[in-house]
Amino acid sequence: MFKIIQAKSLEEIHEVFDIRIEVFVVEQACLPSEEFDELDAQAKHYLLLEDGKPVATGRYRKTDKGIKIERIATLASARGKGYASQIVQHIIQEARSAYPDATYFYLHSQQTVMPLYASLGFIPFGETFIEADIVHQAMSLIIRD
Repeated sequence: MFKIIQAKSLEEIHEVFDIRIEVFVVEQACLPSEEFDELDAQAKHYLLLEDGKPVATGRYRKTDKGIKIERIATLASARGKGYASQIVQHIIQEARSAYPDATYFYLHSQQTVMPLYASLGFIPFGETFIEADIVHQAMSLIIRD
């Protein structure tokens, strides 16, 4: 059983950061200075709880281009259950509720997880690029009512 909540309290934000440290800093060897940025203060953060335990996270923020989805991460022990897809779909719903005129969603996908985002309707654009020593691809989704 899982549920998704917006991380608002200091404890919940720490849980978001703990997941990101485990996935991005420990597993993928990203530098903490690359993983954590001033945009954390602007973004809306979400936690997916499995039986009350935080196992996945993601954030979004409104930019001049549209809604940027970022930092989607699932603990290794909880992978393969569709939680990343659930978080992304939840973020899209939340962003559409907060910004009803928003129709353009975009993200920077690690090349290895592009199929996940493609399954949700995201389409690659532009050339691949390196972020935190990992190959990424920009992807976008346009939602028309």
